[in-house]
Amino acid sequence: MLVGVAMAILNACSTFKSGLTIPANQTFLLGEFNNKNYSAKLINRSNFTVAFKAVDKESGTVTQGFGLAPNGKTKVYISKYETVYFKNENSTDVKVDVILSKGVEGMRYVDNK
Repeated sequence: MLVGVAMAILNACSTFKSGLTIPANQTFLLGEFNNKNYSAKLINRSNFTVAFKAVDKESGTVTQGFGLAPNGKTKVYISKYETVYFKNENSTDVKVDVILSKGVEGMRYVDNK
């Protein structure tokens, strides 16, 4: 099921900041149609862990993955060959600030399986 994306994207100094809300038991996909390498600074604004993984678009292999702890911060580097998955396995919405080095094409929500 495709859920409307309510994201405010601000352009500042060639970066794109997005306040991402991931509904309970949903996964947000980023970069499905992207063809550029980029970096992303992630800040978990919730009190719940959010699962992060990057998957090779061609092979389906997980290339990187971790749990972003409550109020945790990190920076990741994403290849143009990867799609990113932010999985919320909690029973409540979570919020993550995502600051991208470039605009990234292809984003949507999917229900967790």
